[in-house]
Amino acid sequence: MKDLNTIPKRDWNKTIEHVEEYRGKTLRIYSVKPQAHIIGVTQPVGLLEGYSADAILVKAFEKNYKTPAKPKVVEKYGFEQMHGEPLELVSFQYEFIFDRAIEAEMNRYRHNSKNYESSRYVDPFKHGLTVVFPDDVQTDFQKEEFIKIDVLEAFKNYTDAIVNYGAKKQSARRRLGTYQAVESVFSINLRSLWHMARQRSAELSPNGREAEPQIGDIMTQAVYAVEPYLPQFYSTLLEQIGKGYR
Repeated sequence: MKDLNTIPKRDWNKTIEHVEEYRGKTLRIYSVKPQAHIIGVTQPVGLLEGYSADAILVKAFEKNYKTPAKPKVVEKYGFEQMHGEPLELVSFQYEFIFDRAIEAEMNRYRHNSKNYESSRYVDPFKHGLTVVFPDDVQTDFQKEEFIKIDVLEAFKNYTDAIVNYGAKKQSARRRLGTYQAVESVFSINLRSLWHMARQRSAELSPNGREAEPQIGDIMTQAVYAVEPYLPQFYSTLLEQIGKGYR
């Protein structure tokens, strides 16, 4: 058993974009790319110890349909006929980083368990302000303008609220935009992952082309990350996502 005091921290590969002294505060602005990383996965124990997560699905459908444990049972009744309850028995734990706008999008999927960092406890003066560039901000010039006009001015307004008016962080944070990066931990079961990717991943699903690009990128990364843990059914998962949901 590993010491819980030594849990590793994620290096998000943030890039420093701007540093400025303002009203006695150091304003540091970083940027980061949206990311999805697996940090945990349902693993069989007991009778199925040593098997992949695929074995849970086979065993669940065997019990459900009183049929021999064959992979085709899962594909036929789980994916094809959408008898998805056993698919919910396999879950993946992710560490995400995306902006506050995508947080609102992700919250629409109510069946996931999730926990976000609280901006009430994140000190922008101590930790810096980290942003995700909008999808329409691509060139170096556009990024410089976005930092200068949108982010820096808002950060100064935030500082004014703290320094001039004695506002608390939880009130002053409203001066900052939805471009703020937020870290989170999610638990997403296989059925939910399939559903989300069908709606959001432009790379994997025809319906995903209608989605906002950042959440599409996140869901594509999330699907690719589970491949090592579903060696038997991963190709089926991709096939079903590729059919879309209409």
